[in-house]
Amino acid sequence: MNAVATQRMTMRHWGVFATCVFCTFGCAAVAFSVPGLCYRPVSQYLGVDVFDVSLYMTIVYLTEVVLSAPVGRLLQRFDMRIVCTAAACSTSLGFAAMSFYTELWQWYLSGVLIGFGEIVLLWLMVASLLNRWFNKRLGLVIGLSYAMTGVGGAVLNLVGQFLLGADLSGWREVYLVLGLVAFALSVPFTLFAIRSRPEDVGLKAYGAPVEASGAGDEGCCGVDLPGIPAKRAFRTWYFFALVFAGCMANVGGIFPQHFTTFYQSFVAVDRETLQAVGALMVMSGTLEAFTMAGMAGGKVLIGALESRSIQLALVVGCIGGFLGLAGIWVGGETVILPVLFGGGLLYGLIYPFVTTLLPYLTRLIFGSKAYDRISPVVLIPVNLVGAFAASGLALIYQNVGWDAFFIVGLVSIAIIYLGFSVAYRAGRKVYLEKL
Repeated sequence: MNAVATQRMTMRHWGVFATCVFCTFGCAAVAFSVPGLCYRPVSQYLGVDVFDVSLYMTIVYLTEVVLSAPVGRLLQRFDMRIVCTAAACSTSLGFAAMSFYTELWQWYLSGVLIGFGEIVLLWLMVASLLNRWFNKRLGLVIGLSYAMTGVGGAVLNLVGQFLLGADLSGWREVYLVLGLVAFALSVPFTLFAIRSRPEDVGLKAYGAPVEASGAGDEGCCGVDLPGIPAKRAFRTWYFFALVFAGCMANVGGIFPQHFTTFYQSFVAVDRETLQAVGALMVMSGTLEAFTMAGMAGGKVLIGALESRSIQLALVVGCIGGFLGLAGIWVGGETVILPVLFGGGLLYGLIYPFVTTLLPYLTRLIFGSKAYDRISPVVLIPVNLVGAFAASGLALIYQNVGWDAFFIVGLVSIAIIYLGFSVAYRAGRKVYLEKL
């Protein structure tokens, strides 16, 4: 029997993969992994609370929720080079423009620009492009692409803390330089390295039979696998348990946006004089950098574990996150930097639950039959909760204190574990019974 010829990896495939890697390393990391660097100095400059500044991140998440459906239709109807290039410009220029702002409302305008850019680049482009261009190694390339938000966050936080300086006066330089870096790492790739579909340039998805029509569009998913219809899924109680756990996991992923504020306002300040300690303040982005490095490794680790044992992935991620957050709390109180930064590294293990574990569990519990209808519905409340958590967490430590902030985080991790465990056990049992 003759072996079926399959599509080999070409420079076009590498270009698509590189686009996803650099857009997440640059634009996505700038949007979600470094904003905490500037919350405190901007709030001091404007004479407002940190909550008021962080509210622009709430607008980012709300914009993603509102635009997810119409942007999805745009990606289906128009050349992805146009839409993705516009998104890359929107994110990078929205971030860089904050270097010139003098009024609070201007940050909120940038929130809309960044929200549009990231619903395209992070949530829709990566999955859509890679599913079209890769049959083989799809899980690997998706995992590596999303891991770049952590790698980019680690690198750019270290660059940002250098620009920020010990007196936090360089926040305008942080916005400008990192915005330009995001632009340079994204726009050349979205313009020249991608095409909407491999068939546009006479190719197939990597690993697809070269003589099979339309094989690239189906990705790696077994479209003939059984599954639960969307309407039935929405009526199950464990669907809501999964959504609730996903919402809490997104809250857990937003906590690090406030770690730099914790460091700048609590760790790097003399408790008696309330004056900044220059030797500590100059490292104000290091905690976030360690957290982002942990997140990058965590996405790879959790992704590998979940394919073998969901329970093991949950235990490793939640225990790591719990110990990490406790380490940040204790290390910050005692100003023991190895404990503080080590806690950030461990906390990165809880970060992948939204981008890695949640979609995997959704498919595992409800099957592939209606996954494309169920998954967007799951993400709507998840992003809505993220919108309120982005600024709501600032209200906690501003009004109640940092101890309450960390207690809420530790309780959230326990809820994440229980929610995902209950949803998985109940949903998987019903799914298997219907096979």
